[in-house]
Amino acid sequence: MPIPSSKPAALLLPSLLLALAGHAAAHETAAPAEDRLSLSGGFGLMSLHADEPYPAPRLPGVLEAGSPRADERRDGLDYAEIALRARFSDALRGFLKVAHHGGPDSSNHTEEAWLEGRIAPAHDHLATLRVGRQLLPLGLLNPIHTHARDFGISPLAMRGAVNDYWRADGVRSDWNHPAGWSLGLGAWRNQSFPGADAGGFKLLTARAGWKKEALQLEAGYANVNADGRALVTTGNVGHTHSVPSCTRITTDRVCFDGTAQLLSLAARWAPVNSPLWVGAEWWYKREEGRLDSINGAPAYTGKLNGGWVDVGWQLAPGWEVIGRAERLVGRHHLAGVNAGLVATQTGLTDADRNPTSLGAVVKWRPLDGHRITAEWHRERDGTTDNNVYLLRYQFTFAKGLL
Repeated sequence: MPIPSSKPAALLLPSLLLALAGHAAAHETAAPAEDRLSLSGGFGLMSLHADEPYPAPRLPGVLEAGSPRADERRDGLDYAEIALRARFSDALRGFLKVAHHGGPDSSNHTEEAWLEGRIAPAHDHLATLRVGRQLLPLGLLNPIHTHARDFGISPLAMRGAVNDYWRADGVRSDWNHPAGWSLGLGAWRNQSFPGADAGGFKLLTARAGWKKEALQLEAGYANVNADGRALVTTGNVGHTHSVPSCTRITTDRVCFDGTAQLLSLAARWAPVNSPLWVGAEWWYKREEGRLDSINGAPAYTGKLNGGWVDVGWQLAPGWEVIGRAERLVGRHHLAGVNAGLVATQTGLTDADRNPTSLGAVVKWRPLDGHRITAEWHRERDGTTDNNVYLLRYQFTFAKGLL
């Protein structure tokens, strides 16, 4: 896969990561549990092609945020990342991960930066408190970094609900019972979709899970203040999780003021010693408030309901095939002056198109630390079909330093 020669500096970090790794290799980027200080990282190359521009600038019938999405079809560097994991004591740990993302809107991010304290309040019980930047504990997929997921293309429900993934700065506490139960609460300063920069800890989350042998269940809930979330109806600045300013209403901007509530349910069944596994996840979002635009400020209520089912099969050591079926449904109600004009401006009049998708991925691990995946998706938005093809190569490593 060729890497555009216009950005030769993008090659430096992957080369550095290979040099640091040496002969060390690991599954994904997991660090050895007993190391006091460990280094992990990796990089990925990609080739994304589709019959039509991909991703769609807007999901039909979904009240998104920011500018319309850019066409991401290209060949080249997907990402490069490096992370440090520290075990200061049995009760205190820390983690820092930074990454560079390639593409026409290449950028650098601090993806995670947190400290975690652990205590054992009773025999085989574990209580944790984690402070810092984290992926929100909702469902089974969101806590996994996008490039570490089985599919390189995010589910429709994840894009519609949280713009592919949801990360925030905050504090979370979790309690784990030896019978497999776990409970958690979190408070966050959210600056991204489906909220906005509310200037405080105005995002609350709760979760409950159970994992035992072959079955894993997870339920999550979030309530977020979304006052000042801007939808830019024209222009194109690419994929971003930041929310544009709503300090001034312009002809190309609609601002949502209100609250968003989300519910996620997830399950995974992987029988011991069986090559087959099944996973499913469902997301529901309800938004209530008003939409401010130059055409008016009608009251708004929106509901988004979607999910997917995965079926995986281990063909042989190092080989796996996964199939995915997904669907997304949006329903909206606007009431007030020029409600129809605002609905057209925001694209909510397309809510009856109900996007669907079928996909499949083949994964191959020729050596520890190396992964090659080829995937196909056929997305339908009610009026057009789009075949999407993605080929990825990924290298990961983990190395103990102390």
